[in-house]
Amino acid sequence: MSHVPDKLNARAPTGAAPVRAKREWHPALVLVCAFLSVIALGTLVLLLPISRAEPGSAPFMTAMFTAWSAVCINGLSIVDTGTYWSGFGQAAILCMIQLGGFGMMTSATLLILWAGGAMRLRSRLLLQAETRSLSLGDVGSVARVVFIVTLTVESLVAVWLTLRFALGHGMPWGAAAWHGVFHAISGFCNAGFALWGDSLSQFVRDGWVLVPVMMAIVIGGLGFPVIHELWYYRRRPEHHYSMHTVLTLWGSLVLVTGGRC
Repeated sequence: MSHVPDKLNARAPTGAAPVRAKREWHPALVLVCAFLSVIALGTLVLLLPISRAEPGSAPFMTAMFTAWSAVCINGLSIVDTGTYWSGFGQAAILCMIQLGGFGMMTSATLLILWAGGAMRLRSRLLLQAETRSLSLGDVGSVARVVFIVTLTVESLVAVWLTLRFALGHGMPWGAAAWHGVFHAISGFCNAGFALWGDSLSQFVRDGWVLVPVMMAIVIGGLGFPVIHELWYYRRRPEHHYSMHTVLTLWGSLVLVTGGRC
């Protein structure tokens, strides 16, 4: 009795190697590997002598810990970022913060969309896993909203802080611009890194510095799905927002207003 082979188990031609199905990686595993790759690359960059303010290379553990903290945006640091690392090293840390906060898959998706290419199902699954999108149909618009909101908020806060540092605190314009950009990105990504040893303690009475940084922290802390839903339905007051968005907004409001209690 002959049997009809299906497409997955079709017989290979005589003498040919059997065809094996391509093994697909789980999206979560791909994301972990992407983050680990950026951490490894960041560690190598911070190990370069040019990354340290003083002569010589940074110890391996210092470079690895800093790279890990920057990519995972947890704000922990074992050295003073503003004095231990050179301008090149600070720029490398800032790039790692931006990549960690913005997301590797989001960046890759934007490149695909910018190039006019179609997103494959696997790319959509990866971006959905990273941005916690509610559906596969949202991933393209989520990526665009993430890019627009990130660029807008970080740019506005950076310009504001630059003007305040230069005009209100007498900082040279070049240093003011760098400090403005660094703390705008660090604030929006909730990274916790600062270029002063006491973080922003010296500006404890300066609302012109603290308020824009706080606004960046809150907006960045809402999360991409919430920002996407607020942006997408901003002109539809009749829209009923998802439970995730409602809980996030109310939870953030309660924590911000009741944090001093």
